[in-house]
Amino acid sequence: MEFDHYAEAKQEQKSTVWLKLFRSKSPKTLSMRLATKHRPCKTLAACLWKSGAFTICYRVKYEDGLHVIVCFVALGRAILRREKVQNEVATMKYIRQTTSIPVGPYIVMPFLQGEALSELIKDRSKEGRPVLNSQLSDRSLKQAYREMAFLEAFPSHLATDYFESLAMQHLLHLRQQQRDAVDSEEGCQKKYTARCLFLNVAKNLCAEHPQGPFRLYCDNFRPSNVMIDLETFRASGVIDWEFAYAAPAEFTYVAPWRLLLQSPEDWDGDLNQFLLRYTPKLRAFLEVLGDCEVKLHLSPRMKDSMETGLFWVCLAARYSSMFDEIYWTFIDQRYYETFSSLDGRIKLLN
Repeated sequence: MEFDHYAEAKQEQKSTVWLKLFRSKSPKTLSMRLATKHRPCKTLAACLWKSGAFTICYRVKYEDGLHVIVCFVALGRAILRREKVQNEVATMKYIRQTTSIPVGPYIVMPFLQGEALSELIKDRSKEGRPVLNSQLSDRSLKQAYREMAFLEAFPSHLATDYFESLAMQHLLHLRQQQRDAVDSEEGCQKKYTARCLFLNVAKNLCAEHPQGPFRLYCDNFRPSNVMIDLETFRASGVIDWEFAYAAPAEFTYVAPWRLLLQSPEDWDGDLNQFLLRYTPKLRAFLEVLGDCEVKLHLSPRMKDSMETGLFWVCLAARYSSMFDEIYWTFIDQRYYETFSSLDGRIKLLN
């Protein structure tokens, strides 16, 4: 579904005002001051490290040689900024206690030496968001995927309720977005019908694990947030845990969408063409994941998710911007047989 462009412009206006104010406050000095509050030692310098979709990050150097990263959550880019930071801190504590994944102890955290994995495997000839380099050899690609595979295995009352709630959110989004939600009566009927039929799919989805278990799941776990040591080409750590949450086991069973680096909203307009590019990369990833697995054995389930359609159902449940394309291309005919007309689908509603 299209964004509400008026609301988007208002948020962008807030972000511009905040950024102007932030820059006027000497961000480098502010970063060193904030770092000192959490680690009261002498700081020497600070520099801009990187700016993400929601945060601006500065690298601070201490006199004793330690480097830390200080992150500022941007107004207008993130909703509920304080809660966002609290969620990330809580998730990082849990990850440190229950896994071997290297993470820092605070949002002011030890600097992870290395380069984002996405920077090493992207197509450098293309501007904007990273796109996977199609010329990478299978050996290089599998080596990169191996680092992701080693990090992959970490651990509502009912899973069915969870999926049903996500499906209901799509309906509420369509009903309540004030601008740019539909462009015609027929378009509105098609979007409404898709959401009602998807709700029915969601209600009957979790046949294997209707009562859980729930797993820690991170929507933002992708190559751009995996830091790679350039000397050893091994993962030195994982950053950006603020979008982690407890999700049904089915989420962990589906193949990862991130293998081409692009987010779902940046995929080809023709999803079948996307699938042609994605499938060979998935085979490579599942091969190295199978080599790395010890006990969870996710690779067979991920492979099955493409055959059963669970991959597309979970993706549609989580991405409103791609919902209609995914539903009509990969979900509708799997659950409701051959599509003949919209009127035929409307008759299925009760």
